Amino acid sequence: MSIYRCIALSTHDAERYRAARVDDFGHRIRRVDGQETYPCRHCLREAPGGKGMLLLSHQAPEPRSVYGHPTAIFLCAHACVPFGEPDVVPEIVRNRHVSLRAFKSDGMMLYEANELVEGEGHDAAIRRILDRAEVAFINAHTAKAGCMLCHIARARS
Repeated sequence: MSIYRCIALSTHDAERYRAARVDDFGHRIRRVDGQETYPCRHCLREAPGGKGMLLLSHQAPEPRSVYGHPTAIFLCAHACVPFGEPDVVPEIVRNRHVSLRAFKSDGMMLYEANELVEGEGHDAAIRRILDRAEVAFINAHTAKAGCMLCHIARARS
């Protein structure tokens, strides 16, 4: 039985952004080409910049509260397969120092349930947080820059 799912940017939004010149906030969508890798929010993988990446501002659907805010994201400029494996911490989360931010169903943050994770232990931290009945979901952010990496929800039975 699955415990959680790391939810990527929807394919609908990915395709919409790939076809646009500006993001939902009126900022020009920037194309990044280079030798580095970037964390795609659709496939949730480290993607090579040589194939082209888009940099834009996006606001996740949750939380719907004072804690919801736009965040910078990278997206493969070309079509990629969305992440969808249950109980698997995606590459872009495992490879970073992350802030796991816990939220109640009303969108309010549960400060005492939040965790910082680096190196090993991402899966265990997610499970610890979701063991708390009052936690409705988690958002994983980069610890330094604060950019959202993915949304984490309990798996549906």
